[in-house]
Amino acid sequence: VEHRAFSIEQSSISEEERIVNLAFSSEEEYARANGGEILDHSPESVLLDRMTDGAPVLVDHDPTDHVGVVEKAAIDGDKIGRAQVRFGRSKRATEIFQDIVDGIRKSVSVGYKVLETVVERDAVGEDPGAYRVTRWQPIEVSLVSIPADSTVGVGRNETLIKEETNLVLSEFKCPTTIN
Repeated sequence: VEHRAFSIEQSSISEEERIVNLAFSSEEEYARANGGEILDHSPESVLLDRMTDGAPVLVDHDPTDHVGVVEKAAIDGDKIGRAQVRFGRSKRATEIFQDIVDGIRKSVSVGYKVLETVVERDAVGEDPGAYRVTRWQPIEVSLVSIPADSTVGVGRNETLIKEETNLVLSEFKCPTTIN
């Protein structure tokens, strides 16, 4: 499992409705073991069906720690993936939501499947090159304690990279709005 981080802005939280607007992806190049990875944000590249069908909001990508649901998701004109998420009323969901409101939990990550890639830049010398993910499917949003890519989510943090099979998790940090 690999991670990229995004941040949640305090102004994007509705305490009364238990809703948070957040960014979950961007085209920022991220260093992977096999070169830089760029998630293409053209409308035809991102399959949002699972996100718009109530994808889970998890804690640290743990499928047993389900605290909310994605209510809306879109790729905006600025090529940022954004979502509106709603938190449950369980004790755990309330605890996590309160940490977001209090500015304790700031980092967001998205789990996604890579479906197609193309070479963006060939490897030359010390540069390992880069590939563009031209078809991908986000499947979950997570609130994480240690993000990898601090360019996007709720704060700037250290790098953490883990590898696992075909599931890739990305985290991002940036301001958010969704209609």
